[in-house]
Amino acid sequence: MRRISLYLIAATLLLSGILSDRSFAQTDSDRQTKIVFAGSADYPPFEWLDAKGRAKGFIIDLQESMGRHGGRTVEHRLENWPDAVSAVKTGKADVIAFFASEERSQHFDFTLPFYHLSHAIFSHTKGRQFRSLDNLKGFRTAVVSGSYAERRLQEEQTGITLVPVDTERACVEVVHTGLADACIEVSLTSRQNATGMDVVQTSHLFWHQPYVFGVRKGNTELLEWMNRELAAMQADGTYFSIYERWKKALEWHPPTMTDHLQTIAWILIPLVLLGLAGLSLSWYLKRQVAKRTRQLRYLAEYDVMTGLHSRQAFADRLEQRLVQKSGHPPVVVFLRLKNLESINSLFGRSGYEKMIKDFAHRLQYLDFLETTHSGIGYFILAARPGTPPARIYDLLKISCKIDGVDVTPEVVMGVSVGKVAMGSSGPKAEEYIRQAITAYSAAIHENLSWRTYSPQLEPDSDDLILLHDLHLHGTRDMHLVYQPKLDLASGRIQEAEALIRWHHPKLGMISPGKFIPMLEKSGLIRQVTRWVIKEAVQELIRCREYNARFRISVNISANDLTDEDLVDFIKEQLEPDIRKGLCFEVTETEIIQNPDHAREVISDLHDAGVRWAIDDFGTGHSCLTYLSRFDIDEVKLDRSFVKNILTSPRDFDIVAGMIHLSHNLGLTVTAEGMEDEATLNALAKMGCDTAQGYVIARPMPAKDIYPLIK
Repeated sequence: MRRISLYLIAATLLLSGILSDRSFAQTDSDRQTKIVFAGSADYPPFEWLDAKGRAKGFIIDLQESMGRHGGRTVEHRLENWPDAVSAVKTGKADVIAFFASEERSQHFDFTLPFYHLSHAIFSHTKGRQFRSLDNLKGFRTAVVSGSYAERRLQEEQTGITLVPVDTERACVEVVHTGLADACIEVSLTSRQNATGMDVVQTSHLFWHQPYVFGVRKGNTELLEWMNRELAAMQADGTYFSIYERWKKALEWHPPTMTDHLQTIAWILIPLVLLGLAGLSLSWYLKRQVAKRTRQLRYLAEYDVMTGLHSRQAFADRLEQRLVQKSGHPPVVVFLRLKNLESINSLFGRSGYEKMIKDFAHRLQYLDFLETTHSGIGYFILAARPGTPPARIYDLLKISCKIDGVDVTPEVVMGVSVGKVAMGSSGPKAEEYIRQAITAYSAAIHENLSWRTYSPQLEPDSDDLILLHDLHLHGTRDMHLVYQPKLDLASGRIQEAEALIRWHHPKLGMISPGKFIPMLEKSGLIRQVTRWVIKEAVQELIRCREYNARFRISVNISANDLTDEDLVDFIKEQLEPDIRKGLCFEVTETEIIQNPDHAREVISDLHDAGVRWAIDDFGTGHSCLTYLSRFDIDEVKLDRSFVKNILTSPRDFDIVAGMIHLSHNLGLTVTAEGMEDEATLNALAKMGCDTAQGYVIARPMPAKDIYPLIK
């Protein structure tokens, strides 16, 4: 049968978070680590329950691998298909694999495709043979309840009598027993289910559809996690290893007459012809072995889709070049055609494959030493030593025609040009390829056309440990400390700033300067910010037992300002009186990254009672007149401005001017980084409202701040 082409998302090997408050249908303790996958109990080779009730199949292995890589526990609930779909809709399960469709998009969000399947008509071998959908009008056609086929037939076909069944196997069984005239289902699974029955496929393939994972509508965190884990599996080869294990089943075909004749020949002919057939059989077998050997050698050395060398053959040939010319290593490039998804959407699968084949064809005529197609639009090249990456990039941007339209490939490259360190273990070719993949991941993350490898791109082992543990344990090892703010007019402590600390059980105390940028880069900062807000609010409630007007400040990042649900979270989780005790601190640099959206978020929360402060004011690129367009209540002068006011008249005048202008705009002023009383007294005389610093108090546990409030 025609081999079904693979289709898998490409993405970077970025690690991502799991701390969503909206995500899973589990208990609070399970939400961080457990995903429930729903599916069909009878859908081989993709998923089914064996005789002992264990989940088996290609999709099951994919799900297990995603769970291991992403640090989450996986549970499989395989049942009748309508019940499986309903389980995800109602929140009893989290994910289901199925065909993407417009109707399903009303209830589900889809990952990018990880496979493609087609449907076909199955008829009784001794009954009428149905070749097309039009032939089915007036006849009984079995379909699985709630399936893609049922919906398509209900919407597009009239005159066909539908016979709903519970499972894919039941679809062909009712044809075998005569309860239905035909069955419409996925061709691959139905051919296997029909083994031993008087049922055969009688139509060409149709309804070529992408197979995706679906999550309940609005579960953005889980959707992003699924996409990232699928991308990581593809990039590190896990997906292809799983596919190879199931390749025989995924590319299965029923025994043909030729298969039966060969079996008979192997058993009977030697017995009947004995020695007379010996020479003929020997000659025949030698030809078959030689032919099969040539086929296997070709499959081992070449990519069937493109005709380029296989991944292993490329590595072997590159290794030979490195051994022969160790002083002048070639330039190794790992790349992907990043606009393949758009091409597939516009031109279908044929356009998708044409782009890959045309691109591979052009590579064969360019001046590269070695080339390979590594799958799903990924290519690896070896260029001549010293070839500039810009030159390679220009060579690759050659358009091709798809359905008469000129389409230019959009290429992202990772480039390895340095020497592999002496004494490094393993083949040198694989190390060059690994370096190129690392550079490719950096190019994707930084939104660049290419990135050249350098040791600085290697992931920090401590960062990987921290992210891994954050996946598993969330904020378990984090806590908040509070730095008081002194009211310079009354001499009282009426405010404090909440500061996050992370005491890792293996690595010890982690500096916020290390883990905060890491959290922002990985996308986990939003979930951690939610936790900080909740913790700070609980402490605010306790502090207000001593001072009803006490306030606590929380730092907000630029990523938090782009969180579309932040405003709703604050309004839904916090009472109006509590909101008035919160102050969000954000730097001016973070505001100007997306000023229109930031202004909207700040305004909405300000109207809800939350105060806003500009942190580290003066270190960015904006000014007070610019910030007057935002609903800001307070500016915090950076330590670099106030530390020298006693020795520098210029700094003194600048700070005095900032305080005066801020007050004219209706803003309060806080001085940060106070370390001596003389500077503190000078700021009080200037009219500065509050101050923070070691001369007042260092950050402290919450219980230590209560006596200061009194």
